[in-house]
Amino acid sequence: MRRTAVRVGALVALAGCLLGCAQQPDLTLHPDRPAVTYRPLTHPFRDARLAVDPDSEAARYERANGADWLEPIAGQPQARWINSPQDLDTLPELLQAARAQDALPVLVAYWIPDRGCSHHKQGAPSAAAYRDWIGSMIRRLGSTRAVVVLEPDGLPADCFDAGRARLMAETVRRLETAGQSVYIDAGHAAWKSTGDTAERLLAAGIADAEGFAVNVSNRQTTAASVAWGRELSDLVGHRPFVVDVSRNGIGPPPDRKDSDEEWCNPAHQALGAPPTTSPGLPGVDALLWIKRPGESDGECGGETSYFFSARQAQLLIENSPHVTPAGRQQAAAATAPPSDGRP
Repeated sequence: MRRTAVRVGALVALAGCLLGCAQQPDLTLHPDRPAVTYRPLTHPFRDARLAVDPDSEAARYERANGADWLEPIAGQPQARWINSPQDLDTLPELLQAARAQDALPVLVAYWIPDRGCSHHKQGAPSAAAYRDWIGSMIRRLGSTRAVVVLEPDGLPADCFDAGRARLMAETVRRLETAGQSVYIDAGHAAWKSTGDTAERLLAAGIADAEGFAVNVSNRQTTAASVAWGRELSDLVGHRPFVVDVSRNGIGPPPDRKDSDEEWCNPAHQALGAPPTTSPGLPGVDALLWIKRPGESDGECGGETSYFFSARQAQLLIENSPHVTPAGRQQAAAATAPPSDGRP
């Protein structure tokens, strides 16, 4: 997922017609048009603490194995991914923990139909099923306010079309109307142009969202992500954004287009800066750990699943300039097996 392919040209023309070519101008040529009415911002991260998930796989592994070396990951706030109807059953415990901490939970909604653009059974089986799932999420959240990062890869994916745009825009409106704060995933700095991405964000409901997310599950540097995000923000009403810094501590690995090693469990990766709601970066609402550090990218790089891998966690800690020398040494000395391949 999240390959760093830059595709413009024909896709720009396609994106420009998602809502009808007559109504949707090319923002790369006319950044000040069309006139859009934006929902007022609610600033969910302002003066907020980020919730630490006591039931993350890293935290469970740490407790079960006495693995104190995992604390640089297990002790930090991370997003909770909601990938299926079954994952909704875990929400009450997470929300209870967040309320006990007087902290803000960050969720990732990740069940859009045809999630992998491969026409396989990935994501919801239909738009109707997805709508029901979002409704269940809204009911489970109730009065507890959360930040929802909406559908990683759903917008920059090659299979993004008018139908997906309408479904995402509807979802944004429903979540925001229910009192939640939505940040639409926009991709990353090495994927698509800001003009193309702005067209898609407008079609997918950015006017009703709190903002957008950058670098989710990727490893582009914070500086590159912020620069790209600011350029994109200028094209969509100066909407703020969040940056995923969970694995970008030493930047992206070398670009090897003939191999999955460029993106799938590469050796060149490290924990990024600790999550914060006070990044001190104009236009940036928060630096977050959206991708959960230690989770495998797939069956590659010596891993056999998408689940938590102590070996991946060890690598991220050991390589990170944001971890103390003692913490790095402790991780390097640990025995860390790969992901366990659970179904």
